[in-house]
Amino acid sequence: MTRTILSLVLAAVISIIVAPARAQQAPTIQTSQQPGSYSLQVNSQIVVLDVVVNNKKGESVSNLTRDDFKVYENKVPQTILSFEPAIQPGAHATAPIPIASTADLDRQEPNAPVSIIVLDEVTTNFEDEAFARYSLKKYLNGQGDTLRQPTMLIAVNFRNMMVLRDYTTSRKEILDALDRHFAGYNWKAVNGAWTSEQLNAAFASLIEVARATAGHPGHKNMIWVGRGFPSFRWDKLFPNTQEALRAAIANCANILRDSRVTLYAIDPAGLSAAPPPVDEDGFYVEEPFGGQVDFDTMAQATGGQSFHGRNDVDRLISTGVNDGETFYTLTYKPTTVSQDPKDFRLIQVLLSDRSLRASTREGYFATAAPIQPALDATGKPSKQLTFDIDVAGQGLLVFDGVPLTITRDPAAPDTFHLHVSASSLTWQQDPSRKMQQSEMTVFAASFDKKGKSLSRRAQLMTVQLPPLPAGVTADNRSVTVPLTIATAPPAARLRFVVRSNGNGRIGADNVFLVDRKSLSDPATGLKAEHPK
Repeated sequence: MTRTILSLVLAAVISIIVAPARAQQAPTIQTSQQPGSYSLQVNSQIVVLDVVVNNKKGESVSNLTRDDFKVYENKVPQTILSFEPAIQPGAHATAPIPIASTADLDRQEPNAPVSIIVLDEVTTNFEDEAFARYSLKKYLNGQGDTLRQPTMLIAVNFRNMMVLRDYTTSRKEILDALDRHFAGYNWKAVNGAWTSEQLNAAFASLIEVARATAGHPGHKNMIWVGRGFPSFRWDKLFPNTQEALRAAIANCANILRDSRVTLYAIDPAGLSAAPPPVDEDGFYVEEPFGGQVDFDTMAQATGGQSFHGRNDVDRLISTGVNDGETFYTLTYKPTTVSQDPKDFRLIQVLLSDRSLRASTREGYFATAAPIQPALDATGKPSKQLTFDIDVAGQGLLVFDGVPLTITRDPAAPDTFHLHVSASSLTWQQDPSRKMQQSEMTVFAASFDKKGKSLSRRAQLMTVQLPPLPAGVTADNRSVTVPLTIATAPPAARLRFVVRSNGNGRIGADNVFLVDRKSLSDPATGLKAEHPK
């Protein structure tokens, strides 16, 4: 633990070449005006809170009104600007809309709450992994054929994040994906020499899920089944390492909250950590990252819960899923504004009925960390860009922070067109040419049937669009970027990534050149299906 967490989280596992494209060599950029209604998007300092309310038995309470809530920031009362009541149990008038992918979700249910179940194979002992699988199956077998919420199943190990099943409302699809995945014996989980790597893998997984799902505005409950962060002696760390670790975890929690992700940590084999201290009025007495940092702290900071030492893991999974559906949404505008990046603004939601417990995010830092430039002072890819391309450029997880559609040129099979929503990019005015311009990084990689990397290429480019017509307040246009990559065998899968360098948002998806059922790739969890 002598390295700072910044170097752990942002260390590049692969190297990429990013070359700035000269203006005269930039690829042709096509634009298309798409019909549709325009909407005004305004950036403001409105704070959005998803609040879960439970009674003393731990049951969700869904019949409260705006008058039952009081919101405080740094112990100062705030005015609730808007209030959305919780969904009443059994209030669904129609059957859930069938969802089979991230694309289905974004197209048909853009605001729906979703569940993301993560099987932790990083710090969890083998016997506990088996119990987690058994408990998840038990939970699923107690549900109907159609799940109430679109659900994604992910497994995380030291090297990879494997999407076992993209968003689906089919219980059978989740069960089948679970049956196809077999976790190996994780000897590193019981070896204290791998603490740094465990910490890095857990961090990277949390950030990857948050960045990948940022384009879906609905509430997301991440149900992490496993130990999460490894155990270590906090008091044995150097002071500068402690500070770097706190800052990294706080930044990770902010990324989760910005993507509207609430973390539920379920560790049936672990020991319970002490809850954060509160005063006699129920206010937190310190910001959550001031002391020991662990997965419990992370879960509480995002408004979730952590569970330990329980054998009813199937019920705990159900609690996390239900809380992800039965929540209130409140908004307020802070009465005071701070420009201090180290200023943590504590949030507390109190209820008129003091026997009830409200869970929401514990606060936020007054100023978000600035987006690093794509290139550093020496002209090399920044650590943040390298990390983003690394985590987005490997597996099957669809990133929808930048909505991305990929088409293949029928006349040139090695040429693909990446269609990007202009509204997901950051635009700046170019006075000399009277155009709007946006900087992005595009990345393409190819893999064979066993997941071996065949080629990787990234390019920094600037795209341009004319200004919006007078009176138009929303940008419904698209940007099309042509990209060439070899598709001849042994290429079997292509991975495309688009990163908006202005706001750090990412879009990523795959193109399969062969039947995906014929692939056998340990990095993605794909296993070839052989005829019986």
